[in-house]
Amino acid sequence: MRIFNQLVFDGYINGGAPVFSNPSFDDLLGHTDQLSITGYTAQVSGTTPKIEVQVEHSFDNIRWINRNTGAEIPNTTALSTTAETPIQGHDGDPNARPTLGFARLRITLSGTSPAGQVRLWVIGRDRASG
Repeated sequence: MRIFNQLVFDGYINGGAPVFSNPSFDDLLGHTDQLSITGYTAQVSGTTPKIEVQVEHSFDNIRWINRNTGAEIPNTTALSTTAETPIQGHDGDPNARPTLGFARLRITLSGTSPAGQVRLWVIGRDRASG
């Protein structure tokens, strides 16, 4: 069942250092069993730019670990420098891993001198009880 649909990141990223979703959403993102991520990039520059989005979670909102082994949107996602690029992913089977109380998105651009506008929405779902 869908619990929420929220814009959690809307910003311009310049360089390869990781950036994070807005901390005001950490509690909301941690309270569902599964997260689906969708969004797009625009005005991208650089040589062979790519994006990676990893869900991290925490029990205390201070120490963070990856929620899954692999990134929900892997670094193989190439970005267009001439048009918007839609991106999407999800955090897999909630039965296969624990879910801690807080979650955030770690967003990283790669390539040579990557930069661009990134907008990401997250849909939070709970498992159907049965």
